[in-house]
Amino acid sequence: MLKLCFDDNLIDIPIDKMAASKSLPENVKISIKYNQIKSSIKEIGLIEPIIIYFDNEGKSIKILDGHLRVEAMKDLGIEKASCIVSTINDSYTPNKHVNHLTVIEEQKMLQKAVASGVSIEKLSVALNISQEALKNRFRITQGIDSEVTSLLSDKQIPIASLNILKKMLPLRQVESANMMISINNFSAKFALNLLHATPESLLKNTTIKKDKSDIQKNLIRLEKEMALVQTETKKHEEHYGANTLKLVIIKSHVTKLLNNPKILHWLLEHKPDYLNLLKKISDLDSLTEHIE
Repeated sequence: MLKLCFDDNLIDIPIDKMAASKSLPENVKISIKYNQIKSSIKEIGLIEPIIIYFDNEGKSIKILDGHLRVEAMKDLGIEKASCIVSTINDSYTPNKHVNHLTVIEEQKMLQKAVASGVSIEKLSVALNISQEALKNRFRITQGIDSEVTSLLSDKQIPIASLNILKKMLPLRQVESANMMISINNFSAKFALNLLHATPESLLKNTTIKKDKSDIQKNLIRLEKEMALVQTETKKHEEHYGANTLKLVIIKSHVTKLLNNPKILHWLLEHKPDYLNLLKKISDLDSLTEHIE
């Protein structure tokens, strides 16, 4: 029997009634991410609701997810926020299932927004980027074969890697994309190695001169890097699940210790350095530690 972990309806909660469940990094308010969130909320309002939990039998409201959004709304003078109420005190689960937008998916969303009547100027203000930079995002996949775009649409591939693929003919682009997917490596360095190993007949710019010995060296280096990446990926896959479980258990135990007033006071008096480290551990959301 599945149990719902969130209420069905959104509720409006005064921002000054919410309590942070973790401390934000220093200087976070000058980061690009924070300013983009602030600009977006100012221009079009809150899109993603805040996840909260009623702690201490409803006496306090704890923020599980959305700390940056709440801080941005405070700076903008917004008094209330739409919230989803969690039935469990767990910030790990929602953060673990965040799907970060890829550059290709972002381009599709921007194109759809413009097609629906949203102006470039409004998008520029909402995303806190210049109009020229925004226009460049519309051209990310220009010169990329449609099959490659489909293959890489859900992959976290850097724009630099896409620019390298543009130097290849469509057939080689497809081959390179499949190779990247097979070993889960989308870095610009790997894409450059694929470019160097590409025959001149499969390059768009055939004026690029390559020595045969250089091509052979690049192929050998490429094979070594592929083997190394496959080994490292397999090793991480084997240990990630176990390490994540250990983190959850350790975090839970540390949180219980810090919730004990006697232990907390003893640490504060005798081992303040240990207390700071334990607080950081209790604030971790995952192995990658999402800010939001």
